[in-house]
Formats: sequence, structure tokens, C-alpha cells
Amino acid sequence: MDWKDRYTKSIKPAYNDLLDFLRPDVRELFLAFDAEVNGRFNVHNKYHRHTPASGWVYGFGRSYGCELFSVTVNRDCFNVLKISVDDRVSMRKAINKIQAVYDGGFEERYAEICAKRRQNQTDRSRLRVERERAQMERITETVDPDRFNKFKWCRKVSRNELKRLYQSDAKGFIDEDLLEDVGFSFYMRCKQAKEVREHMENGRIVCHYCGAALSSDVIKVGNYTPFSKDNLPMVCDCGYSYTYREYRRSCNAANMPGGRAEPVFDEYMRKWQGCKEAAQKMMCVDWLIHECHMTLMSGLAGRSVCVNLIEGTKTQISDLINGLAYGE
Repeated sequence: MDWKDRYTKSIKPAYNDLLDFLRPDVRELFLAFDAEVNGRFNVHNKYHRHTPASGWVYGFGRSYGCELFSVTVNRDCFNVLKISVDDRVSMRKAINKIQAVYDGGFEERYAEICAKRRQNQTDRSRLRVERERAQMERITETVDPDRFNKFKWCRKVSRNELKRLYQSDAKGFIDEDLLEDVGFSFYMRCKQAKEVREHMENGRIVCHYCGAALSSDVIKVGNYTPFSKDNLPMVCDCGYSYTYREYRRSCNAANMPGGRAEPVFDEYMRKWQGCKEAAQKMMCVDWLIHECHMTLMSGLAGRSVCVNLIEGTKTQISDLINGLAYGE
């Protein structure tokens, strides 16, 4: 069965389906070809589309708007720029022809597309800022500006406080007041973040001045709740009011705990609530700092757990935690 008959427009083949379809020797050629063009031209085989004549076609490019060439599929060969590739000689001819197309202005075209994309993004951002500014001006005419979008997030722990706590522990006597302050600050920050994020997932927010839950007419998409319809203010009985959009932005800007490290924050809250003695509390704080250290060492992309809890940049906090772990 031909490629286009096996995989019709309604059946998009996976990459392994393509490899399984090709004859074994052609499959090896295709893998070698894929690796070489990727390394030489920095283009990727991930822009698939369906055509009436050839079925599913594999575009090699850097975006949907910047394709260098495309590949059509037969069982005994694959076709590139009108060259049927079924051995090393034909593969070399195809790559040479791709080189000519690349040298004919591909990088310039890609640069032009990127510049246009950046300009479009700039224009969209400018229009969004103008739209939001006009919207906020209308809103502030009807609310008390001193009680509008005023946020109070539980504080992060300073690096100096954490260092002094560990120094007191190393000397054999724990500064219990400092321990209580540090440990409870971690606990309250995790607790506030959990409560706030759970409410936001359901289109509600928590007033930062009286703790009441406020709701509004929101648009939900799956499990994600964007900002309120028209970003209308959500007014609390205590007199404070908020817009969902700015509330969410403020929460993210404050690096409130959440995301994939949420189990760590939940476990810390559970542990801290069970602590009675100073030694238990110190072990609990040390467990959390250990988890921070592990995320720093993991090398995973994204924000580290420590940035959610401790003041400073990731580098500053990393230096501190490494110093606590290994000594100055």
C-alpha cells in the first residue's frame, strides 16, 4: 500500500510510523540524512502537512513560515527537491542541492521572518498595554485607588537570617526566636500560596486584608482560568478591590510557591505543623533547605524552589546554600 493511501489526511503518522514504512536500507539512509541536514543547516523535521498528491509531507525548517525543503515518502526511496534518494550517491546529490537552496538566501529569509515576528510581538504588546491602561483608567474612576490592587504577600526569608540561624546551630545553641521566625515565615508563605492558587484555579481570589474569597464572571479553559471577563474589579465587603489579571500577575511576580515543586511545599507545611521542640523545627527547616539544594543541583530548567522562599537572585541563593552544605 502506498504511503498516501496508508496514511490519509485524517490519520497523521508518527515518526516511528514513517521509519517502519521505509525499506530497511532506505530507513538507514533517511536517519543519516536527517542527522546531517540537522547538523549542517540547523533545520528540523517537524513541520508535517498533508498534500493531495503525496499524502503526508515532511518539512525541514525552523518554523512553519521558514521551510528549507520538504521530503515526500515512498517505500523504496524518499524524495528531496525532485531527487529520489535510495543510496549514498543520491543522498549526496540531494544534500548538495539543499546546500544551493540554503546559500540562496535561507538565513536572510529566516532573519527577516524573525524580525517581522519580533515587530509583531512588539506591536501586540504595545496595543495590549494601551488597552489595559485605558481599561484601568475607567476602573479607577469607580474605586478607591488607595484600596485597589494592593497586595500583601507573605515575605521571603532573607539570606542573612538563614545564615545566622545555621551559624547558631553550628555553635551548639539554636537561636530559637530566629528559628521560629524563619520556619514560620516559610510555613506562612507556602500556606498563603497554596490557598491563593487553589482559589485562582476556580476563578476566585482571596482578599489580602480580611481573607474573604471573592469571585467574578470568569472564562475557564480546561483547568486554567484566565483573567475575569473585561477584567472587572472584584470588590470585597471590607472595601478593598482587585482585578483578577493584576492579582494573578502579582502572585507570579512575587514568586509565590507552586508549580512542579508544590509537593515539597505541602510536605514542609505538614512537617512544620507536627514540630514541637526546637530540634524538630531545625530538622524541618534543614529538610526544606536540602530540597532547595537538590533542585539547584538537578540542572533542570526553570525557577528553583529556593527562589520561591529566600530573598535574592538564584546565584546569590545558590552561593548561600552551597556554603551551608559544604562550608565556606
